[in-house]
Amino acid sequence: MAQFNVSSLIHRLGDRKQAVAADSQDSKKILYVCTGNIARSASAQYLSLAMAGPDSSWTFDSAGVGAVVGAPVAPHIDQELDRRGVDYSTHRAKQITQQLVSEASLILVMEQEHLNWLVHEWPQHRSKIHLLGQVARLRQQAGRRVDPVAFMHLHDEAPRKGDGIADPYRKGPEAARVAVEEIEEALKVLIPWLGA
Repeated sequence: MAQFNVSSLIHRLGDRKQAVAADSQDSKKILYVCTGNIARSASAQYLSLAMAGPDSSWTFDSAGVGAVVGAPVAPHIDQELDRRGVDYSTHRAKQITQQLVSEASLILVMEQEHLNWLVHEWPQHRSKIHLLGQVARLRQQAGRRVDPVAFMHLHDEAPRKGDGIADPYRKGPEAARVAVEEIEEALKVLIPWLGA
C-alpha cells in the first residue's frame, strides 16, 4: 500500500510539472490580484517593477476580481507609493480575464476570498494561485536553488490566516500604510527569490 501511494505521488508530481511547463510557455510573469485593482494589487505591481528594475526578465501585472475599471491608484495608496519613489502614473484598473490568468506564471492574491473566486472561475489554474503572504512565508521551506514557480505550483498547503493583506480602501492613511508595508515586506522576499 505504501509503495502505491509513493508511486502515485511521483506520477501526480510529474503530471503537474508537465502542466506547469505547458501552461506557462516559458513566460516569466507575476499577476497580482485584489478586489478593485486600485490599492493592494496595484501597489504590488509597481513596487515589484521598482524593486526588480528595468533589466529584469520578469514582468509584473495586476487586475481585480471586481475591478474599478479605468480608475487610478486609490487615495492614500498613492501617497505611500510616492513616499517610496515608485512610479504608478500609468495605472488604470482592469478586470481579470482568462487571458491574464493563462499568461501568468504565478497569480498572487491578497485574500483567501480572491483565491476562492479565481479557483472557482479557472480551476485548471489552481496550482499557480496563492496568497502573496503565503509565498513569502513558504520561501523559508524552499531550498536555496529551488525555482519559485515550480515550488509554488507543487505546493498544496492551505494558506494561513496571517497570509492575507487586509483591504485598505476607504479606511484612511493608516490602513494604506499598513497594507503597503505588508506588501513591500512580502516582495522583499519574493523579488530576490525570482532572481529579478
